[in-house]
Formats: sequence, C-alpha cells, structure tokens
Amino acid sequence: MDKKFYLDIPDNVFNFLKTLQKDNIYRYSPTPEGLTEAGKSIELGFSCYAMKIYYMTSNFDKLSFEDRNNWVKFINSFQATRSQFPNNSFIDKNLINSINTFELSESLKYQVKNILTKLNIKRYDSKNDLIMKSVNADTKQALATLEEVNEESFHKVAMPFFNTKDLLGYLENLNWMEPWTSGAQFSSLCVYSRINNNIFNSELESFATKISVQDTGSYHSPNLVNKREVINGAMKIITGLDWINVPIHNPKQLINFCLSNIPESEGCDIVDFVYVLYKCSKQVDYRKDEINKLFIEILEQIKKLYNKHDNAFSYFINQSQTHYYGAKISHGENRADIHGSLLCLWAVLMILESLDLKEEKLKIIKP
Repeated sequence: MDKKFYLDIPDNVFNFLKTLQKDNIYRYSPTPEGLTEAGKSIELGFSCYAMKIYYMTSNFDKLSFEDRNNWVKFINSFQATRSQFPNNSFIDKNLINSINTFELSESLKYQVKNILTKLNIKRYDSKNDLIMKSVNADTKQALATLEEVNEESFHKVAMPFFNTKDLLGYLENLNWMEPWTSGAQFSSLCVYSRINNNIFNSELESFATKISVQDTGSYHSPNLVNKREVINGAMKIITGLDWINVPIHNPKQLINFCLSNIPESEGCDIVDFVYVLYKCSKQVDYRKDEINKLFIEILEQIKKLYNKHDNAFSYFINQSQTHYYGAKISHGENRADIHGSLLCLWAVLMILESLDLKEEKLKIIKP
C-alpha cells in the first residue's frame, strides 16, 4: 500500500477542483474537456459537489466570510415554488431543460419505454418521473451540503405528503426490486422529515423495518437477486436512516453479504460498498480485520480511477462521468471529473479512518 499516494489525495483533488472553477468560487464545470451544452449550463449539483470537497479537505473554513456567504446564497438561490414539486424545492432549470431536450436517440428510447410501460410489459420512468426524481435528488443534496457547513435553506422545504397514509402509499408503490433508485426517494423523505420537526420519523423507521431482509441485511423486495442492487440499495437506505438517527437493522448480516460480494471498479459501486461497510463497522465490532484487509485491496481498485494527467479521479476507468441524472453532461473524455473525484475522495477518507490513517483535520461527509 502506497500510503503517501493516498495521503496526498485530498490536496490533489482540491487542486484539481480549482481548475474546474468558472468565474467565481461557487460555479464549476463537471470535467475539463468534452462538455455538452448541459454540462456547461447545469450548476446546482456541481456547486454542491465542490462545496463538499472544500468541506472534506478543510478548505471551506479557510474561505473569507464573504465567499462562504456568497456560496450559501448561490445554492439557496435555486429554491423555488412550482406546482409539480414540493414548495421551496431546489430547482436547476438548466437540468430540467436538458432532460426535456434529449437527443433524438434518447427520445426514441423513452418512446419505446413509454410503450412498454403502457402495455404493462415493464415499468419505466417517464421523462416527468425522471424530472421529479432529479429535482428531489438535487433538493436532498443541497440540504445535505448546507447542513455539512452548518447552514440551512433560506426557506423550509415542504414535505411532499401531508399524512401517513399518503407517505406510506408512495413508499409501498416504489419498485423495491430496484432499491438503489427507490432508496434514494426514501432517503430524501428522511431529510424532509428531519427538517420539518421530525414529522414522519417513526413512520419512515417502521417502513425501513418492514423492507429489511434478514438474509442480506439490506432493504429490498424479498426475491431480489441482483447483488449490486442489494448493496447500493442498502447505501441509500442507510443514508436516510442516518438522518433520522435510526441504526442499521442487521449490520452483521449486511457485512457478511458485502464481504461475499465485492463490486466492480465503478465510482458509485465502489463508494456505496465502502460506505455500507464503513457504517456497519462503526455500529458493530465484527470482522473488522477482514474489512480492513479488503479496504486496502479496494484502495488499489480506486487507484485505477486515478487520472495522472489531472491528479484526480474519473467516474469510470479512463472516462469522465457522462450523465448527471437524465442529462448528458460530457462525451466521456479520458479526464478526471468532479463527481468521480468527490466519490473517490470520500471513499479514501472512510478507508483511511478505518485504518487509523486519516488526518484529524479531514472530514467525512454525511450524504
């Protein structure tokens, strides 16, 4: 294990981030080359990613009061009220416009998916579904980012449901054969409940208990066999439980499942896997030597995502992140990107903490 390489990652990622900065401290490009029009225009998500990197590397506190204040104001400037979204959601109109103006090939795919959905052959999200989920995810991310730096939204985001029946009806109708996507919606509701005086915390906890599966330790439909979804879905649910201060239901079983099912070297998969093991290991003292041995191996997998030209990480091996939710943001050049760098930095810090190697000044985000 090349300790120096991994200990240098926070500074290297931060220096790369500065090359992505546009005209001021709070506007960033997702990657240096190959940007689409969407990649050039979408701003909220990349600003949140950048603030998280500033936070993890302890550089946010070094900013002037004016820069910190302006950055918080910028993120909060995306709050708006539109009839189709919960009041005071964080809405990046450029993201919505990009999803609505898919290239022809993408539009044809959606037309086919809509037909299959209408014929009850297979359920696919419509563009409107995708927009709703994207705004929901952006809102959750903005709230979580502001929370990290001890700030909050200027206006309280409204709960999308007014009573327990509607909330539980929505959760039960989500596709729990795809818990990574459905779990993201659950996690967002946990955030909304938290900021609305914990209004639905007990209901959310009860629902998570209901969908917890003893065999895997994860949260999904009982007949799910996709191992990637089992782990990635657990990650989303655990992030939500963390917001409402509820422990993982079956951490030992989830550790067992993870140790038997190691993911591929792709940004989200690696980080979701590390996060799940990290959180379970924080909760129970179980198989920690095996976990740490595996973490050292995973560091070498993460290293495959390292772009030597940029001294930072790409989301895919030798290819930058191409999409932000439903919008194509780049053509996937062999360059590092802000999303891959954020995820890999986060994973490295969790692993270094588990190995007792993390510098105290460095911080781990709460997604």
